[in-house]
Amino acid sequence: MSGARHRYRRTGPSVRRITALAAIPVLAGALTGGWVFLRGSPAVATCAGTVTLTVAVAPSLADPMEELATAYRDEHPAVFGYCASIQVDAVDSGRAAAYLRGGWSDPGAGEIPDVWVPDSADWLALARTTEPANRLLTDTGQLIATSPVVIAMPRPMAVALGWPGHQLSWADLGKQLAEPGDDDYWAAHGKAAWGGFTIGLPDPRTSTSGLSALTVLVAQALDRPAARLIEKDITDDLTDDLTTDSAILRLERAASLLPGSDASLLATLRGTGLDDPGASRLSAIPLSESLVYQYNAGVGLGARLPDGDGPELVASYPSDGLMLDEIRYVQLSRVSSDPVKSRVAADLLALLRSGRGVAALAGHGFRTVDGAADSLGPETGLAARPQELGRKPVTVPTVMTALQATFVGVHQRTNTLMVLDSSGSMAEPVPASGDRSRLAVALDAAKAALPMFADGSNLGLWRFSSRLHGADDWDELVGLGPVEEQVGGADGADEAGGVPRRQAVIDEMSRIEPRGDTGLYETTLAAFRHLNQHYEEGWPNQVVLLTDGRNSDPGSMSLDELVRTLRREYSPLHPVRIITIGYGEDADLEALARISDATGAQSYPALDPNSIFVVLVGAFTEIPG
Repeated sequence: MSGARHRYRRTGPSVRRITALAAIPVLAGALTGGWVFLRGSPAVATCAGTVTLTVAVAPSLADPMEELATAYRDEHPAVFGYCASIQVDAVDSGRAAAYLRGGWSDPGAGEIPDVWVPDSADWLALARTTEPANRLLTDTGQLIATSPVVIAMPRPMAVALGWPGHQLSWADLGKQLAEPGDDDYWAAHGKAAWGGFTIGLPDPRTSTSGLSALTVLVAQALDRPAARLIEKDITDDLTDDLTTDSAILRLERAASLLPGSDASLLATLRGTGLDDPGASRLSAIPLSESLVYQYNAGVGLGARLPDGDGPELVASYPSDGLMLDEIRYVQLSRVSSDPVKSRVAADLLALLRSGRGVAALAGHGFRTVDGAADSLGPETGLAARPQELGRKPVTVPTVMTALQATFVGVHQRTNTLMVLDSSGSMAEPVPASGDRSRLAVALDAAKAALPMFADGSNLGLWRFSSRLHGADDWDELVGLGPVEEQVGGADGADEAGGVPRRQAVIDEMSRIEPRGDTGLYETTLAAFRHLNQHYEEGWPNQVVLLTDGRNSDPGSMSLDELVRTLRREYSPLHPVRIITIGYGEDADLEALARISDATGAQSYPALDPNSIFVVLVGAFTEIPG
């Protein structure tokens, strides 16, 4: 899908612009929760004017909202003498929240709505992080339905694991993310043709299920209940704890599919047969329960999916993080100044809460405000009354924003030059490591982190000590280029029978032998200038430099001269950032901090050499400021 709002069509009335005459609640009926439509009459046929109420809804809610809007049209009422219509637009909730944070001024956002119905109250909390959004969102919203996020699986795969008796948990999913690469997972269950256990992840910037999965899996990595992440402001803990970066990095890299929307993910599923040898099968997908229902029943989003042989989905209700998302009907502040729109908005809310409205929502897989869903059962792949179904606590938006920002940093492909210290001090043993050298520990950590570079990123490798090539203190081991590109060796040239650049970097690391002094300053400037010459527009361009010592090249420039040169040559329009890692207690942390600061980057201390893996993860996933 594109970055703009998404409108769905089907045979019959259009969701893009549904013109429906609004209804007037009879006062007594409205007060008692009832609803009475006024039939059309010659007096009503002539209107003093027209008014349109625009409603932006999550795509999964578009059809029931259309159904209820059609009820207005069929009854032919008027409001205060005006012919009223309702326009329903399907907009991904995360995208709508982003539009609202900017005051709905994005050129691709279209007309600002009068009412917003996201598929989780999380998006309402996230939207309210800017002043423009707070001016528009003065209403806290009225609860109209609920829906939990579940772990969906193709029915045959779930049955092979013991479903419905066995319910997949978030911990099970986390284990698969931590131990990827088993291409024969399903062979152990008698289904070798299915290959490995693969996970799909909807984009957490736009999808409720993607954001929920991100939250729960990060909470598990931090060994905390998911509720503690979203009900208490622990933003500093998230941004300072590199375990968070590592967990999100594994999630993003291990996910076989990262579509831009839930609809794209479901369309992929519908077009994929489990026994198709060329198919990209998905074993598990975090999804809102309502989407599982719509996919299976062929309603809502399910009705708009392409034809295909995709398997039926069933839901696991994870006992370690099952929470009801609240769906709220939110009137924007502009409605209150228009009495006609205010009445239409109130009427639509009353209809949503009426028996007709509850039935329309239930017919698309949504639970009542109390979490009831008696129509769901094993035959639908769902459970009417799952255990441990609690209400999600109030979201702290800064926590969600921090998680999303880290995901953006991880998801972004980078242009990265790794520069490793290979001076003699790197041969010193590391305590509690089995007498392995500093270099060996660092290389093992780098090798473990390198597979997390996604295809499409650029990567290169230098080492440095002193006088490696004449007066030069550095040596290019693998030239900068795409990580998946086949290369033949240290010169980085393409060669038949070569290996992917990612593997070439690992191979060259294994051949490094520590010797010589530390030519830190000259190498830093050379790497900075090299990346400027190989700059990639629109990507983070970064030198990641690791050293365990301090500059010991007597003929090199001074630190002050290096910092002045970096500041003079640094371009905000084409920023190349130098991320430094001070490795061990002998590293010159003050000098490294000044080097990084000159290019607006972070310097990471790794005083305990055994912690170098999480430090490398933090450096690789740093988000440009």
